[in-house]
Amino acid sequence: MDFVAIDFETANYSRTSACSIGLVVVESGKIVQTLHKLIQPVPNYYVPAFIDIHGITPAQTNGQPTFEEHWAELQPYFQDRDLIAHNASFDFGVLGSTLQYFDIAKPLLNYYCSVVISRRVFPELPNHRLNTVSDYLQVQLIHHDAESDAIAAAKIVIEAGKRTKVKSIAELSKALKLKPKRM
Repeated sequence: MDFVAIDFETANYSRTSACSIGLVVVESGKIVQTLHKLIQPVPNYYVPAFIDIHGITPAQTNGQPTFEEHWAELQPYFQDRDLIAHNASFDFGVLGSTLQYFDIAKPLLNYYCSVVISRRVFPELPNHRLNTVSDYLQVQLIHHDAESDAIAAAKIVIEAGKRTKVKSIAELSKALKLKPKRM
């Protein structure tokens, strides 16, 4: 199973205000690389409640590269790969809005939501929030840390693949009757 799991944290209510991204590369069902970047958000202000959630402050991101400046390094992770996020509509909304803001061409990609996958594979859970599924699978989680959240999403999908006895995202998609979302 090969894919990249992503997670964004934002500074405010704007979908362009990414202040952190976590990426996890999975090859042959194993995590082979993780990446975390702090990002100077656009617009560059923080809602205090968001700081309370993820703990990232303006002092940590002031002077950090913008998403546009990070894109050359990040872009290869979005090329020719299946992507996963927990609550994917949020993360891919942030990605799409931010790329549009900086007038960067959107990569053609397929993505899946680990919330949807977990609902189908672990229906016995009371809910399918990242912390609930992580606890159930005994995945260590620092919730709302972008890298930790991406690792947890990756591990959820890896475990879903094991439980459904599939070797790829395409097979998992077929087994669970999922259609990829496209960006």
